Amino acid sequence: MFETYTIKGTIRLGKAFGIPVRLHYTWFVAIVLITAALAITLIGVYPLWQNIILGIVASLLFFGSMCARALAQGAVAVGLRVPLKSITLYFFGGVPRISDGDTRPIPEILTALAGLVTSFIIAGIFLAANNALASFEAFRAAEVMRWLVFFNITTAFFNLIPGFPTDGGRIFRTISWLAINDYSRATHIATLTGRIMGYILIVGGILWVIIAKTYFIGPAISFAGMFLENAASDSRRQTTVREILHGATAVSMMAEDYTPIKQQLSIRAAREYIENSGQGCLMVVEKGTLLGIVTLRDVRIPKERWDTSTIGEAMTPINKIKSANPNQSAADILEQMEDYDINQTPVLEEGKLLGVVSRFALLNFLSTRAKLEE
Repeated sequence: MFETYTIKGTIRLGKAFGIPVRLHYTWFVAIVLITAALAITLIGVYPLWQNIILGIVASLLFFGSMCARALAQGAVAVGLRVPLKSITLYFFGGVPRISDGDTRPIPEILTALAGLVTSFIIAGIFLAANNALASFEAFRAAEVMRWLVFFNITTAFFNLIPGFPTDGGRIFRTISWLAINDYSRATHIATLTGRIMGYILIVGGILWVIIAKTYFIGPAISFAGMFLENAASDSRRQTTVREILHGATAVSMMAEDYTPIKQQLSIRAAREYIENSGQGCLMVVEKGTLLGIVTLRDVRIPKERWDTSTIGEAMTPINKIKSANPNQSAADILEQMEDYDINQTPVLEEGKLLGVVSRFALLNFLSTRAKLEE
């Protein structure tokens, strides 16, 4: 049930503003739908192969639009000093993730509004491009611009749906939070609304096909509903995880039986430590101060280098390690592990190593608590 904490079906793209960015699988479906829409709509106007190319170009430009939209929201959040944990790119835009303790009503609303405003601005830019290209009789390129105007305006209106995690859903959650003074409950209400709206879109799309006999708009509406329901379900699951882990901190979750090792030792020595202890991670410590971490990945080097390469050369240095403070919540640590794809987090106090929190320990604790609350 709790094998992962991040949203399912995502691919890590990299970082923006130092924030991990993930791509949701909905984009692959969206690219197919957009390409098919242009290819079918323009049949008889241009050759099929040109229609397909126009569809692919439109898909890529729309993806760029959503990236720009997510960057605008990220910039607003950073400007308001809201620490974003990650951004997930859905076909309807980027969904920023902010820890409960860092969420504030006004920045939350402004970040959501930034996404809506950006969609309309981008639509305006493509509209201007459409008019300019049409005036030069570059009709194929103008056709792509016209579709991008439609896609971006549709995205803006889709995000007005008051179901989390759309922008409208985030605003709805904030209003609910202020009304009932319970952030967790407000999130559950907003995600439930998102799931209900998703089901409504699914049914609406099916009815559209049956009544209107159109085989693009109806399926597109149903797919949008499926994506919204899926996103709302993932957000609800994340909220449930945080509730179960409520009160657990780094100190309560850390293990103190880690294996300290000297940076001057060879890779062969590190491999022997790992083999004998069964631990997949070793702490490079000098006088109680953590210098770095050595993992299985670090010691997988050619055998002829085992005796000539040192642990200090292979380790991940402290300045590149994601650590935790003693009072940091277990939920935040689990989020951090998922965002940066790490399995161990050292707990530090003024540079001194107190212990290590492992992903396995967190998931085991999470599973146990969940069973007790059933």
